[in-house]
Amino acid sequence: MKKAGLLLCTAVMVFLGTSCVSAGREALIYDIQPIALVSVVSNWDINWRGEDPVNPALFGAPVRRALRADPDLAILSNAEELIITAERIFRDSMAVSGGLITLADREQVFNSRAYQEAQLNRRRMNRAYVMPEGYRLIDPRDRNFSQALAAETGIQRSMFVEFTFTKAMRSGFGKNGTCGAELDMRVLILNAEGRRLYSRTFTLGSRGTIGVSGGMYSRSGLMSLFESAIIDASFDFLYHLEGI
Repeated sequence: MKKAGLLLCTAVMVFLGTSCVSAGREALIYDIQPIALVSVVSNWDINWRGEDPVNPALFGAPVRRALRADPDLAILSNAEELIITAERIFRDSMAVSGGLITLADREQVFNSRAYQEAQLNRRRMNRAYVMPEGYRLIDPRDRNFSQALAAETGIQRSMFVEFTFTKAMRSGFGKNGTCGAELDMRVLILNAEGRRLYSRTFTLGSRGTIGVSGGMYSRSGLMSLFESAIIDASFDFLYHLEGI
């Protein structure tokens, strides 16, 4: 009897959780008002999956000579420029979504008093992160921000996008073979009261790969893989909203 009751409670909780997700998703689809993209952030260092950051001092003279001879070769990468590209790709993807998601004017959001005075995410301040110019590390728990933004601009919803970029070997041994780009993209959308309407993380890897030799790879090649993966993640988000 107790076991049956536990199963019933579990089923109810799963149903309620699914209903909340569906309700939040439907609210996004049927409300065509613009959404403020208030935060786009990622890790700074693009490390190998499951590994600590690489220490350049561990590489010998031949590797250093190779790096000097070819400026496109790299053993270390960061997301300083990639996050700018990621923000542009995400915005462009929303712009061609057929009105499924309409983002508010960026300058209207940035220039608002609510945005300039919003609380920052102090839990992230001691980590190495990067954002496109103009963005602030807004704390999504600051409900006063959502309310103030709605009152000042009329924008009723705010969106937070967080990327985690990594690279991973796909074939070969050690750091010799091929590698691909991998990312997690978390999308969080809040309403004017600061309550969660939508939250989901999209995890995927690039379809293509690039060569790796002695831990060295093409910097531009890796960035190209990430760009393709960001496009895929952005459209995965749109497909999920549509229930595809």
